[in-house]
Amino acid sequence: MRFDFPLARGLLFCATLSALAGRTALGQSLTNGALRGVVLYAEDASPITGVQLTVEGIDGRAVAFLESDEAGGFEVPLLAPGIYRVLAEQVGLQPVRINGVVVAAGQITALSFRLERRPPPIDRVVELTLAGTSAGATLGHTVSGPALTSGDRFRPVTDISRDVTDVVRPGDGRDGWALSSGGLPATAARLWVDGLPEILTRHPALAGEPASAPLFQRDALTQAQILSAGFDAEWRGYPGALLAAHTARGANQMTFRPYATGSSASLGAEAKDNPADSTGTSFQVGASLSGPIVRDTAHFAFRFDFQQQRTPSAFPWENDAATYQGAAVSLRETIGSIAQDTFGVATRSAVEPAVRTWRGFSGMGRLDWRLGRHDLLFRIGYADWKEESPFLLDERSNLAGAEVQSSDLSGALSVTSAWENAANELRLGLTTSKRDWLAAVLPATLLATEGVAFGGSAALPGGFDTQALDVSDAVHFQVTRHRLKVGVSYTVLDYEQDYRFGSAGVFTFGGLDQFGRGEGTFYQTVGGAQERAAPKISSGGVFLQDTWAASPEISLLLGLRYDRQLLPENDIQLNENWLELSGLPNDVVPKDNKGWAPRIGFVWNVQGRGEWILRGGGGLFNGGIDPALFSEAVLYDGAVSVRRGQGLFPSWPSAPDGQLAPNAGQLLTLFSDQYRNPRAFKAGLGISRTFENGVALHLGGGYHHTDFLPRRVDLNLSTVQTGETQEGRPVYGTLVKQGGLVSPVPGSNRRFEGFDLVSGIEPTGFSDYYEASVLVERQLLQGVSLSLGYTFSRTTDNVLGQRTLNPADQVNPFPEGLDGDDWREGTSDFDVPHRLALSAEYRSRGTTGFSLGARWRFRSGLPFTPGFQPGVDVNGDGAGNNDPAFLDANLSSALSSAGCSSGTNLFAERNSCHEDAAHSLDLRASVALPVRAPDGSRLSLVLDAFNLVSSAVGIVDRAIVLVDPNGVLGVDGQGNVSLPLVVNPNFGNLISRRNDPRLFRIGLRMEY
Repeated sequence: MRFDFPLARGLLFCATLSALAGRTALGQSLTNGALRGVVLYAEDASPITGVQLTVEGIDGRAVAFLESDEAGGFEVPLLAPGIYRVLAEQVGLQPVRINGVVVAAGQITALSFRLERRPPPIDRVVELTLAGTSAGATLGHTVSGPALTSGDRFRPVTDISRDVTDVVRPGDGRDGWALSSGGLPATAARLWVDGLPEILTRHPALAGEPASAPLFQRDALTQAQILSAGFDAEWRGYPGALLAAHTARGANQMTFRPYATGSSASLGAEAKDNPADSTGTSFQVGASLSGPIVRDTAHFAFRFDFQQQRTPSAFPWENDAATYQGAAVSLRETIGSIAQDTFGVATRSAVEPAVRTWRGFSGMGRLDWRLGRHDLLFRIGYADWKEESPFLLDERSNLAGAEVQSSDLSGALSVTSAWENAANELRLGLTTSKRDWLAAVLPATLLATEGVAFGGSAALPGGFDTQALDVSDAVHFQVTRHRLKVGVSYTVLDYEQDYRFGSAGVFTFGGLDQFGRGEGTFYQTVGGAQERAAPKISSGGVFLQDTWAASPEISLLLGLRYDRQLLPENDIQLNENWLELSGLPNDVVPKDNKGWAPRIGFVWNVQGRGEWILRGGGGLFNGGIDPALFSEAVLYDGAVSVRRGQGLFPSWPSAPDGQLAPNAGQLLTLFSDQYRNPRAFKAGLGISRTFENGVALHLGGGYHHTDFLPRRVDLNLSTVQTGETQEGRPVYGTLVKQGGLVSPVPGSNRRFEGFDLVSGIEPTGFSDYYEASVLVERQLLQGVSLSLGYTFSRTTDNVLGQRTLNPADQVNPFPEGLDGDDWREGTSDFDVPHRLALSAEYRSRGTTGFSLGARWRFRSGLPFTPGFQPGVDVNGDGAGNNDPAFLDANLSSALSSAGCSSGTNLFAERNSCHEDAAHSLDLRASVALPVRAPDGSRLSLVLDAFNLVSSAVGIVDRAIVLVDPNGVLGVDGQGNVSLPLVVNPNFGNLISRRNDPRLFRIGLRMEY
């Protein structure tokens, strides 16, 4: 049966499911939670019937009134995520109010009241803070209330990764959602808002980069969840972690909350982070307005913001000492003088510190309308911004003059219908995302001996435009002790990509001396200028789930979903020449892109009181094909070629002519006929314990195994070695030495003439991820709040180059294996074993209205492989950044001083070194001013000190050996090569400083 789900058929099926719905289900919604509890006598723990319970929001608005039943129990289904307080009262009993009750989406929060008999008059209410534990088969972290905005240097919800240990956060001043999660690159993670998937657009060369969503600001949210393993069968398409955000609805009273913050880099910044003494003036202004259209029936919420973030940076490289024509010189000054005297080009902006600027605005509105048993939500928002001199992975140049122009649009419509024992949730989402990466003035230029770069990047320019339509429907049924959920989802993705690595040209020189003579190599992709890849990818899924209340304490979840993705059949054109030479067609469209995904989970709420919760589960999670990878195959089907040159280039920075850099062959990217979409198995176990005074302890552990990750294989690499180096390293081309640069003669390493790199994409990658975590929380609106989170994890995989720009660097430097083993298998590029986050805040009681807070974060350094400087290709396979060093006895001290695992007479193991750990300390203080809003919030003066104490982080020198620029490359009669190598004294040290800058910020904002 063909599973294509045309849009009209999908909408009709969703409408049919909606019509069949009849009664309310509990605690299974992706966007709503539930509150459940029991009321007992304090003396003998017997149940109390008829107790009046009032559920109020954080602003004091009553959202539910109910009574306890014969067993003393009560339940509020389909409750919006957020922080609540619950009052229990009855004549003759001491009233008790529990504060700080967190209701999380997809979870059931359990409470236990103990009421004492007390004759009237009763003149007070006992105030308690007992952290009710969310009981659901989800393992993750929930952030609600003031914790959403406390210490928010960047306001988008994606920056919440700074405060948690569930994912690997950035450490170098960038905003965005995580470097990795679950041992996978950031591209494997997903953002969901109000139960609908949103787009997190990244440059395809930056799979390991954080991505931001400025449209979804934290002050417009009620809750954010980081889900490492959500076992609900409705979740789809995420081998990595989920960031699920929930926007705020309007209240019954008009509320206006403005804010404004400002900072300057000239106030308190470290000199090393701002050597040009830039003022770096930054500011943020915005406001939210919400209120009723019809009280208790229709509400609106609207917000807007405008901000400018100006972040000065350090010099592009830390060490300015160099040698030129035998004399000691300043690296920056000499590059400038060579460029001016030899080529007549000014390079000052390329070698000086850049001021990285982010400037933009966003706005979003939400309308909620209750029509009988139906709740309607309509949300729409737009964001537009521009970045100048942005960070790009491990790009060593400052990218002066480069820009990113971006815009996002998101619209959502959902209808939730509830009856006595069933409910239906129909959701429709439309999102668009556009990114235009503009190249710098100068082309990418590398100096091999010095290990520095200036000008632009080989990853620029590039244009990306994504549009997505998503529709889903879920029907909930209550049948005795079973809560059934059945649903369908359908997504159409229109994706456009206009990007070719190296299209602006890349120059690599052996060093300053070679730059002075214009001697080096040149690389540029050409052709296909009028072609943009524009695949339309559709995907659909169906699911069925049963949550069985096996007892009042134990619930079991069983779910099954089926997903399928459909790819365009004719976007990739057959290359007849390649087929004739190799016998392999390049127009293979992956067919095996469907799969079943069973899920299982359990929750044990010990004694039904919410004090001890044990939960766990496991399941499969199917991912989809990366549209950027499919687009690469569309673009690289023969229309794009490579120009390569080796010699003198007097025209720098202009591209050399065809005589100096002739066409080296076509680029091809093709899928294996065995290609499959990635699939992850996740299993986890967690235990939670709540204590008095709002303290909660969470312990958890998990295992993730991901299969069918795409790996790149060079199908056009010569099948015959030309020789070996003195270390026994295979060599596949004729090597040429130019100062500190070694590279193959263009074409000498190729199997078939007329073709350059031919990338075969095979589904042979895997990732294994283990983690154990502990989280202690005490969250109060007044008093001392604490949060201590720690995660230990280990990640191994066999996927290379996940943090590199050049696709060629993703190929195996030992394609025939190394001593019978696959060298690629080992420590992952995202192995960050230790992550710690500690925060504390004191909020005063009474009317004084001040708070003090501190936050300290720590994480292990990122791993790397000791090797050579970028551009140095000692095995001649065409990749200048994938060769590990051979570790002889002379390197033992260098390895130990850099904290690497050591060994002698062997090639370095993959990622056997780690950078230094990154840590930082933030402080915060606020004082309430005599301005109060109707909802109880007050205007406060806020002072933030970010990175008051922090470690030095940035790009580390990963070259343990250097090619001696004065040495001679020797070749014997059998083609064996003797490389002149010397130990790099700077190995393991910072090449380029990329600190999160020390920053003082002052502002005004509304706070509870």
